[in-house]
Amino acid sequence: MLSGSRQFSHAIAIIGNRAYEASMTHGCRAGTVAELMEGVVIYRDMQVLVPDLDAAIEFAEAQCDPDPPAAPKRYDWAGAIGIPLTYSEDWADTSRWWCSELVFAIVLAGGTRLFDPDAMKRVRPIDLQMCDYPKTALMSVKAA
Repeated sequence: MLSGSRQFSHAIAIIGNRAYEASMTHGCRAGTVAELMEGVVIYRDMQVLVPDLDAAIEFAEAQCDPDPPAAPKRYDWAGAIGIPLTYSEDWADTSRWWCSELVFAIVLAGGTRLFDPDAMKRVRPIDLQMCDYPKTALMSVKAA
């Protein structure tokens, strides 16, 4: 897996009943939690307090459905492929995202600094997992 971790290879931001992700197959997209969790086998939730939820939502929506209407931001293939090889020069290239960078940027837009954005040049899914916030146990999704 590209993230360097067999357990944590993807990240999705969930705000209420809406979820946001950057994926290889869809680019940046927003939808219901059920839609974006489709295909997930194992997951772990981490609840993070975001003081300006409206700003986080506004930023997230703009990445997935820019205004004026245009195509959503694309997936950052070069960034994802470079994960095991090197740190990027800038995680905050807002023209395209990969999953954990988008989640980090959404939380940061809402006023919570999970890491120092000037010092953290690459935000991998495992980096988010290492943040000191309460997490649920690993949950297995059962097929219906």
